[in-house]
Amino acid sequence: MKRQRLFPLLIVFLLLGCARTKQVASQEPQIPPPPLQPLQQSPPVALSWQKPIAVGSLTVTLQKIEDSRCPKDVLCIWAGRAAADVQLQDSSGTSISKTLALGSMVTVPFGSKTYRVTLREVTPYPMISDLHPAEKEAFISVSVL
Repeated sequence: MKRQRLFPLLIVFLLLGCARTKQVASQEPQIPPPPLQPLQQSPPVALSWQKPIAVGSLTVTLQKIEDSRCPKDVLCIWAGRAAADVQLQDSSGTSISKTLALGSMVTVPFGSKTYRVTLREVTPYPMISDLHPAEKEAFISVSVL
């Protein structure tokens, strides 16, 4: 009999214990975090071999393209890779050479600024049936960090 009376009391205490509590306002004002600054990213820029292109405050020159990707009209065991060697030069004349792999980002410090350079695409995509392939182009984007 006692168990039958204690059970409803136990349920009531459990429900009261789970009741929502009000948050107590702290005495210190909450300071919101500073807003994140968006990256200043250039749209993808096409680079041709040995033709300098201005991207923001940098001059970028394509030195070499390596493209061992599997051609579209062939079945390959290995997908291959595409990479581009670029030379980056800032307004003071300081230059750095970097190798960019397709899809990867490289961080390049120049004085007080740091840039992130990404190889977005290498065109044209290789094809065995193309007897006279066009000159390769590398598409890069540059972000100021």
